[in-house]
Amino acid sequence: MKNEDTRVQFTKKILKDALLKLLKTKPITRVTIKELCEEAGLNRGTFYLHYNEPNDLLREIEEEFVQEKMSFFNPYMKNDNPDQLAMLFGAILQNHELSLILFGHNGAPQFTERIKKLVRPRILEDWQREFPTYHPDDLEFVYDFVFSGAMKLILNWIADSGNISAEEFAHRLDCLGHYSHLAIKEFR
Repeated sequence: MKNEDTRVQFTKKILKDALLKLLKTKPITRVTIKELCEEAGLNRGTFYLHYNEPNDLLREIEEEFVQEKMSFFNPYMKNDNPDQLAMLFGAILQNHELSLILFGHNGAPQFTERIKKLVRPRILEDWQREFPTYHPDDLEFVYDFVFSGAMKLILNWIADSGNISAEEFAHRLDCLGHYSHLAIKEFR
């Protein structure tokens, strides 16, 4: 039984590596099972033992990425500690190619939305506690703006191979996030 588990893990790794290689040159919507299996050197039957479509495989890769990276993000949210955020960005940069694929144009657009929904409640809760006079709808509006801008900056930073340190990048994003609420005062 244990050998079978090892074989399954090995097969999934081969499929993941093949998918990531294909995603360097084309979007997930254009990846076929046939070319994925050819790239992996496996037959279609083996693919179908584990997945129904390439998107299922990509979602598994995304889930592993989120589980690993959220271990850095959650302590930041609890303590508002930019050092934890810097550790998150350092880990993202260590996975440079994977990060470019997941956050970039060839990955699934739902991935960024998933991240957005994952961190939204905690950030909005913290902001509402910090600024109780602000209307929740206004905070949501600012969150959407800040998140979208942050994701674009993160993608650019990854693409530039971390042209500034993870610590400096974390500091800048932390500042932008903390001071974005000032715009709410001008809304009404």
